[in-house]
Amino acid sequence: MGEITDAPDYTTPYDYEITQPCNKEDIYEFGNHLTTILNSFLFIFSIIGNCLVLWILVKYENLVSLTNVFIFNLSIADLILTCWLPIFIVYHRWGWVFGVVACKTFNALFSIGFYSGIIFLTFMTFHRYLSVVDPLSALKTRKPVFGILASIISWIISIFASVPVIIYTVQINNDDFNTCEYNEIIPVLVSNYQQNLFFLIAFTVIIFCYFKILKTLLRSRFKRNHKPVNLILIIVVVYFLSWTPYNIIMFLQSLHQQQFFMDCEFIKRLDYAKYVSETLVISHCCLNPILYAFVGIKFRKHLKKLLNCYRTCKHEEEHTTIRINSQDHCHNDDGSLY
Repeated sequence: MGEITDAPDYTTPYDYEITQPCNKEDIYEFGNHLTTILNSFLFIFSIIGNCLVLWILVKYENLVSLTNVFIFNLSIADLILTCWLPIFIVYHRWGWVFGVVACKTFNALFSIGFYSGIIFLTFMTFHRYLSVVDPLSALKTRKPVFGILASIISWIISIFASVPVIIYTVQINNDDFNTCEYNEIIPVLVSNYQQNLFFLIAFTVIIFCYFKILKTLLRSRFKRNHKPVNLILIIVVVYFLSWTPYNIIMFLQSLHQQQFFMDCEFIKRLDYAKYVSETLVISHCCLNPILYAFVGIKFRKHLKKLLNCYRTCKHEEEHTTIRINSQDHCHNDDGSLY
């Protein structure tokens, strides 16, 4: 078709509409300020937080535990979503200036980050479900091979689910603002509904698992350590609070692209909501490390150990420097320690 539509993800800052001649300059200005300011902070905090999680897992924890494997992969998925934020900021202000290959890669990485994140959360919840409801089955999955296999399967599914994005996303050259998006409505609708369906299935599976977990815990006569269950539950709740508005907006935009919603004011409100929901999605990438720090006792312990190690090393380095400079000072006549 000749109509140029919104891309299904947050990579499309402009909305070209032939059927609705709405003036959206105020929306574009709002989006520019929002993405430039917030995404700059989110990029810094997400990189620091998730790299810290990866470092603690590698240095202090073992990756034999399935939960640790899933948390490790979740951090990688969050880094994938945030590593392109500087480019996204440039895109919002000056258009797509990075070429066709980067355009496809940019959209594909966002899609892979979305699918991998929800898959690992679902696997993590299902594993905790087995640990509580059927401990004997959970014992069989403690071998390292299961963590490796689950990770490989999750990334393969994420990549295959993102193939339509790679195929149909193109760079569209305009006189004043180049865009990186789908140039036909069918791929847009397929991608939107595919993500909505994937999100809905994962949500259903996770709700079922936690319903069974809570039911089993309430019936249990033995006192168990339920802190891992609480941590995963909080991670899942925060994930769905972050991603649900985005999926709802995607669904409503799909209906609009099929000419269901044509009121200009409603469309503009939808665009405002889209910018906010996209920012909420990206902010989620910074939240998991914070959740580990506040809820995960072992994570806090390892973080303190890492900080104490840094302070000790810094203290020893300063003492070494002072000692060396003191020795040099014996040979200086100007009173300087340097």
